[in-house]
Amino acid sequence: MDVVEVERIREIITRRGERFLRRIFTEREIAYALSARSPLREERVAARFAAKEAFLKALGHPVPLKEIEIVNDENGRPRVLFRGRPYPLSLSHTRGIAVAVVLIPRPAPGAARQA
Repeated sequence: MDVVEVERIREIITRRGERFLRRIFTEREIAYALSARSPLREERVAARFAAKEAFLKALGHPVPLKEIEIVNDENGRPRVLFRGRPYPLSLSHTRGIAVAVVLIPRPAPGAARQA
């Protein structure tokens, strides 16, 4: 789980603009976020940033943020896409905060030994 203040993201975008976005997000994520007007635009960016941070926490080791992509499935539900595999994700945001919860299912004990 991760929580991000939307105002913090708004300030970073104001100061660093596209440089910040391109360092953290994929082209598809940027296009989705920028397709909305402010303040929804900044809320979308904050929610996706929170999702990437939540995924890193659940994963348990660092990876480049651009390897983690937040996408919407065919029904509009958000998912984390990491190395071609989707992971469940819940996003919520208001004008003030964005929150993300990611679930990385662990294999059942002994599942790796079964073939």
